[in-house]
Amino acid sequence: MNDFFAISALPIWMVLSMVAVAQLGCAAPKFPDNRGFGSILNNDATNIMYASTGADTTPEEFRRGIGFLLDARPGLLAQSTGQPDPVFYRSQVATPFSKYVEETNRVVPAMRALAAAGTDPLQLAVEVCRERGIPVVASYRMNSEDFGPRALTHFDFARDNPQFVIQIPGVPPRGCLDPAHPEVYAHRMAIFREVIEKYDVDGLEFDFKRWIFMISEPQKNHVILTRMVRETRQMLDEVAKHKGKKRMILGVRVEPVISGDLRKEDIPGGHGPPWNRSCEASGLDIRTWVEEGLVDYICPSHFWPEWPGLPHTAEFVELAKGKDIGIYPTIFPKPAWTKDDSPIEPGDEAKVRRYKNELCDLALRCYAEGADGISTFNWLPHHQRGMQPDPNRPNWGDGHKGMQMKIHPLLADRAALEAYRVSPVLLD
Repeated sequence: MNDFFAISALPIWMVLSMVAVAQLGCAAPKFPDNRGFGSILNNDATNIMYASTGADTTPEEFRRGIGFLLDARPGLLAQSTGQPDPVFYRSQVATPFSKYVEETNRVVPAMRALAAAGTDPLQLAVEVCRERGIPVVASYRMNSEDFGPRALTHFDFARDNPQFVIQIPGVPPRGCLDPAHPEVYAHRMAIFREVIEKYDVDGLEFDFKRWIFMISEPQKNHVILTRMVRETRQMLDEVAKHKGKKRMILGVRVEPVISGDLRKEDIPGGHGPPWNRSCEASGLDIRTWVEEGLVDYICPSHFWPEWPGLPHTAEFVELAKGKDIGIYPTIFPKPAWTKDDSPIEPGDEAKVRRYKNELCDLALRCYAEGADGISTFNWLPHHQRGMQPDPNRPNWGDGHKGMQMKIHPLLADRAALEAYRVSPVLLD
């Protein structure tokens, strides 16, 4: 049994004391109010490991990759870290991603190398965020189906309980579980408690938009998801008190509209149902979450749209009026006029300029609808500066990445975006 697992048997107060001692000398993030983060960067759990040296990955190498992301100066890092199970850290409740997954990329050997060094991706992300003074939350892709039906073979709880797979009438078998089952619900709550108690994160983010089916019979079972949000809020408040924190954050990524039927023609650049629906249709009772003040920020979002692909930001701004809840609509880095196999290179001035202007325009449209800031999802391709090229995305051009790095630090400042939109300056 390694040291990490050994301390899990200690009383909570002792574990928290050890965490506090371990964090001495690290910068405590200075939280703005919920409307003041400026930008929120949701970072893929695997992107740094894709850009690593695999089995030779060192903690310092991973820290460099996180540092590159933070050069984009997000106001908050939402580090994707679980699906909700498996997870990208060491856990006694959930299954580490590296236990069963045998992919031909660098992710699994990198995770194993970091574990052998006594650390993991989440721990390293927290450490670098502390050095930079940037708040960090553990983001969970709720009912992620990144691996399709075989995802159920990637974690112990699903292997032991295949009867809890989500059932959607008229839809082929899914690769995720149904939190309407009390056992699934309890397992997830235990995952969330473990991570906020054992890691020095500043809170949690529930990503209800990475995949599409959150719960069976959403018109009836939305109360179960609301209970999960409510009990998580209570859990965060309790742990914050034990850790001596003023507060801990709970953010959510949700559908692009609040209620009603959503047609593809209503969402230019986006996908139609079931990839995009209303919050109501997915079982996300946003109105109750806002009314009870259960969440700190909301990121209305599409599922990987092409541009414009913007949510109905004004609806969420109106809903949150008078509440200490920030609205951060999500912008994706995917113009309709170029694909992954048609990269933008730095020397292609016409394409770089078009990319710059349209990306600035999207952010400014969000601000025009009353957004408090901008959230981003999977910006910055997986090949990080100074690290290995990602074999899965060999053609992602540096024009894409360079412009994303140029614009991301400006997202928190509407005036700066407006100035750069009309500036002749492209990449440095």
